[in-house]
Amino acid sequence: MRLYHWTKKENIDSILREGLKPSGMGIVYLAPEKSVRFGDTLLEVETGDLRLTAFDDCNKWEVLCWGRIPPGAIKTL
Repeated sequence: MRLYHWTKKENIDSILREGLKPSGMGIVYLAPEKSVRFGDTLLEVETGDLRLTAFDDCNKWEVLCWGRIPPGAIKTL
């Protein structure tokens, strides 16, 4: 599944080198649409077989990915 992640410009180098690291709760926050903006640089993420959760009350703007997203699954737009 193709999802999106907004971040700060200064985070791009480490994300492309190390991937997207989960929060302390083990979650990476993604968006189903490019227009859901929480930063200044947009990343496209191919989630493949990673575990995802979307709740009915927020599934238009947030999808939870459980665990690290490897750098090979991420590209800048």
